[in-house]
Amino acid sequence: MNKILKLFLIATAFLSVSISSVSAEVFYVENDKGRFSMSFPDSWALSHNQKPDDMLTVWAPGEYDYATCRMKVREDRRFLVYPVRYSGEIQRSAYSKDFWFDYLNEHTDPYLAYVTDVGGLGRGFASYAEAFYTTAVGPKMVKQAIMFASLYHDKLYVLECSAEIESYPKWHKAFLSVAKSVDFTKSISEMKTGYYPHDFLGYSPLVIYGERPFDDTYH
Repeated sequence: MNKILKLFLIATAFLSVSISSVSAEVFYVENDKGRFSMSFPDSWALSHNQKPDDMLTVWAPGEYDYATCRMKVREDRRFLVYPVRYSGEIQRSAYSKDFWFDYLNEHTDPYLAYVTDVGGLGRGFASYAEAFYTTAVGPKMVKQAIMFASLYHDKLYVLECSAEIESYPKWHKAFLSVAKSVDFTKSISEMKTGYYPHDFLGYSPLVIYGERPFDDTYH
């Protein structure tokens, strides 16, 4: 078992795993390398990751449902220079419809059905998408998927949950519950001034006086 995964049972937590009212105990997983946590029903199973950026892959029961959720984590340090207050705008610019078109190219005959930029994942703003595609590896089938993309600090998190198209409706609520359980390790300061220890935004400006009044500069 990968040492970065700390897997333990939370006996008092419950999660709806289908459209029925059946409740079950859940597993809570912390991934130290990816700096995130996620919960899923204990009837689901951890699986091997298929892609280099896959950090966690879980399979739901059902021999022909092929219901699965996988969390991808990619480093993205391009926007670290911007204040936290621009996080929403950055997400809408960098990780919206164009991103999903590119993301789905790993599949055959992808169809992006729906995209919205008013979602959330963990502690970050998120783009939410629904899509259909034909699998390129493994058993060939048409799958339906819901996907979330969220940039938090220096990492892009992409959660994709999918199932065989005819089986998808009975897993939709469980997929949303998995997505709702995702959390990120807090790594961004909520102070207006970032990590700077003094609230310099509240200070009076520094005035450097010039020879004439209109030569004064403010800092």
